[in-house]
Amino acid sequence: MTEAGRRTLSVLGICAAWALTSAAPLLKYLSPAKAIVALALGSLSIVIGMSCLIRLNRRPRTISIGWFLLVFLALTAAFAILYPLSLRHTLNIGSDREDALRIELLAVRHHQYPYDTRTFLGNPPTPLPGAMLLAAPFFAMGHIAWQNFLWLGLFFGFTLRFFRYRATALFYLAVFLLFAPAHLSDFSSGGDYLTNFFYIAIAVTLFSQSLNHSLYASIPAALFLGVGLSSRILYAVILIPLLSFTLQRTSRLRTAVLFFLVLLSTLAVTLPVFWRHPLSQLLLQLQQNGIKLRYIPAVIHPQWTLPLLAILVASTAFWIRMDLPRLFLIFGAATFVMLAPFVVTFALHSDKLRYAFFYLSVSTLSFSLWALSRYEHSGRNTYLIPPAERSPRTA
Repeated sequence: MTEAGRRTLSVLGICAAWALTSAAPLLKYLSPAKAIVALALGSLSIVIGMSCLIRLNRRPRTISIGWFLLVFLALTAAFAILYPLSLRHTLNIGSDREDALRIELLAVRHHQYPYDTRTFLGNPPTPLPGAMLLAAPFFAMGHIAWQNFLWLGLFFGFTLRFFRYRATALFYLAVFLLFAPAHLSDFSSGGDYLTNFFYIAIAVTLFSQSLNHSLYASIPAALFLGVGLSSRILYAVILIPLLSFTLQRTSRLRTAVLFFLVLLSTLAVTLPVFWRHPLSQLLLQLQQNGIKLRYIPAVIHPQWTLPLLAILVASTAFWIRMDLPRLFLIFGAATFVMLAPFVVTFALHSDKLRYAFFYLSVSTLSFSLWALSRYEHSGRNTYLIPPAERSPRTA
């Protein structure tokens, strides 16, 4: 395929990823006609923006940090306006994801089992102990939602390091955080889905970069990754492409030591919460997610087949040469095949959960990291070298 064809597919992929997580909230609050117009205008804006990226990246002067500060301040303003409304539930019944962390930490503080509690919507809490540990300092300050700002700021730094050009990082943050209604709603209501992805992406990147240094420098990154992985069981699937990535860059012995530390950190955070009967209580907590599969025919045993399918997709990492963007691509694909079936069945069968496409955020955010990384790479190969300076290999 030509470079122009790859760039076109990247543009279409970014448009699809944005539309996938933006269509549901637009359809929820707008008429179908207005929602379609909004999706069309948003997609057109993405196409125009991506066509400008290559020209912006060719400029000798880089994008100012002030633009990133402006996006951060815009997200802060949205939080300041929308978060109080979400607590009053004036627009709808609201999200109970922040409440889930709050009641879990309240139970732990009173030496009670956190998963016997219920949120204000009557749902059992699902964040695992890693999410509780990372939210605990903000719970002590009285505002769990404030953790979103810490991880948002760190995620801004992550994108600046992940992408080759600042313009691409700014485009990613603006499109998928500021102008993606589902993501903006989760952030401004104190939800932790975005935050979970932020610290997993940061932890994986720190772990991958630590492989270029001594084993001792890798230990903190491995321990932090283990804590992040214990936030939600979904993220365990990233260990498979990460294992392939690590084996391609270091020895088997060092890989074994580092992954032992990751798993040890995960268990050290997770098991004490289930201290009475660790294995049975942990399995019971994980089975609570089975209710999300209730609209999928039981004959195909989705509770087993969907994770196995995700593992198969993630295992493709052992047959390709890995880099960090491909790791996020495979992780996004693996989570998509696990999450999309129950999200689609929600949309078809449940009025209450018809707009639950926010579950796909982790998949779309991961895929878009890869797509934009490849897009700027193809643009660099084709356009950023002046014709007179191209070598025979790059011309």
